[in-house]
Amino acid sequence: MIKILHIIKKEFIQIRRDRSMLGILFVVPVVQLLLLGFVISSEVRNIRTVICDLDNSSASRRIVEHIRQSGYFNVAYYDPRPGRMQAYLDRGRAAVAVVIPEDFNARLQRGERTALQVLVDGQDSNTSTIALGYINGILQRDLTDQIEARLQTSEVAAEVHLVSPNLRVWYNEELKNSDYMVPGIVVFLLTMVTTLVSAMGLVREREIGTMEQLLVAPIKKHELLIGKLVPFAVLGLIELAFGLTVARIVYTIPLAGHLGLLILFALIYLFTTLGLGLFISASSATQQQAMFLTLFFLMFFLLMSGFLFPIENMPRVMQMISLVNPMRYFVLVVRELLIKGAGLHHLYTQGLALLVFGAVIFSFAVLRFQSRVK
Repeated sequence: MIKILHIIKKEFIQIRRDRSMLGILFVVPVVQLLLLGFVISSEVRNIRTVICDLDNSSASRRIVEHIRQSGYFNVAYYDPRPGRMQAYLDRGRAAVAVVIPEDFNARLQRGERTALQVLVDGQDSNTSTIALGYINGILQRDLTDQIEARLQTSEVAAEVHLVSPNLRVWYNEELKNSDYMVPGIVVFLLTMVTTLVSAMGLVREREIGTMEQLLVAPIKKHELLIGKLVPFAVLGLIELAFGLTVARIVYTIPLAGHLGLLILFALIYLFTTLGLGLFISASSATQQQAMFLTLFFLMFFLLMSGFLFPIENMPRVMQMISLVNPMRYFVLVVRELLIKGAGLHHLYTQGLALLVFGAVIFSFAVLRFQSRVK
């Protein structure tokens, strides 16, 4: 045990002396947590819009006002020339153009079917689809307001009842995007830091020539392995605590679930990240090679975890591939614990998956490590 403690002490001293490693451990997480939580968002707002109101009636002005006050559109231009709408889109001055025809209000008054034209810049398909959905919602709300106004003055008003939904949002009542994104950022930081520092560990020892000294020292392989991985596990838990603190203070995201359960899942997940880092370290000849391999795995983890893109929106084949991504399960665990306050009986499936991944990856990593230090 004393030998292991000496190795652990050596690792902490070596990390403290490595300024680049200190930057990865402390500077990068601060920047990513403070920036990505605000920058990464699936919401689409302030869509630059041009309005061409050929009718200029009370009905058309009401539609324009609904668009302007929705919070989703930035009505930057009003142009009475419908032939100029394409120029606004071609030059990138606007992403949405709305053209209201001359007889818009008259057709509404006669009860005839009418329409307005919406032109959307389709090079960003996601923004275009969401913008069309916003416009459709605004028109539906305006139609509902008209029906209610007419029913109030109609003789059959007492016999007609419109259905109005009674909405209630659970868990994230304010529908803040940060409540969904920040837990994923915390998981990604934990994954990145622990995988990267453990991947660089063995290679760094080999490059600076201290590996030979460790091999001839009177310590066993498992003692060397434990001594090198324990500091990285401690640093990973520190990163997790730091991330949760920032989530609470900066983004006001409380931990709705049990802290002990989160730590338990984190420890299980660390077997995967540290095992992967150890495997990369034992399979690489230089630190540059270890870093490239680490970035390759981190990119796969990031894209296939559901952190940035919902897994349900992926093609069926990609959804099947994501099942072999351990980060997918831990992202779900952290979101469920932070936002919903889920218990172990809700998360045991993810826990079993993390146990399997941790056992398999760590076992392969240990075998690879033992083969390299012979």
